[in-house]
Amino acid sequence: MMKNLFKNKKWLAIILSAVALIGIAIAIILVSMGDEEEDAYQMKLDEFHEVIADPENAEGLYDGLQSVRDAAFEFGDEALDKLGYVRKDVNNDGKEELFIGYFDNEGDSDVENEIYAAFTYEGDVLRPIFEKQKRNTFALTDTGTVYFYGSDDARYYILAEYALDENGELICEDFYFTYPKHGDINNMGYYHNTTGEWNPEVSEEIQMTPEELEAKRQELAARTVPIDAEKFSEIG
Repeated sequence: MMKNLFKNKKWLAIILSAVALIGIAIAIILVSMGDEEEDAYQMKLDEFHEVIADPENAEGLYDGLQSVRDAAFEFGDEALDKLGYVRKDVNNDGKEELFIGYFDNEGDSDVENEIYAAFTYEGDVLRPIFEKQKRNTFALTDTGTVYFYGSDDARYYILAEYALDENGELICEDFYFTYPKHGDINNMGYYHNTTGEWNPEVSEEIQMTPEELEAKRQELAARTVPIDAEKFSEIG
């Protein structure tokens, strides 16, 4: 009996040791994964910091770097203090999105933040979600949705609100736009859909005036919020 008890204790000790080793291995893997994620964020931030600090010599611009370079020229010597970044889980998927932009609204815009580029962590890299182009604006709202407003000239407008799904993809909630009726740019129609398509054939034509579209834009802009962001000047 004592011999069996000794054997049982021996096997119990072996099992407990194995469980402990498995736990240590899992912990090492999790730490390694966390390091890879942090490295991916830091690599992306370093790319943007390099462009902001020296926009004249910036090359290979992609995934929002061009719009940040344009902003860096606009802000001049203050660019590193004016432009910033924030990591925020806006879609509650357990992963932080990375937003690069201008977060110090000084009354020169009716949106409280302006996002130049957004990324989500996928695999072992940061994948772009959206990026600002000329004559359009992205901003985050009080519910974590994305405000979008763009124009091509005095006739073409798009006003949209998007949500981020659990995969970090933009999902359209509302999409308003103007489009020439019967190809006549002097006779613009107003349309709405929830698919995000700039296509009258899959949209509902609505009765709207330019003033009403602007009022709707201002209503959505009023829902954008100030964001406490880190400045690029704080990156060593």
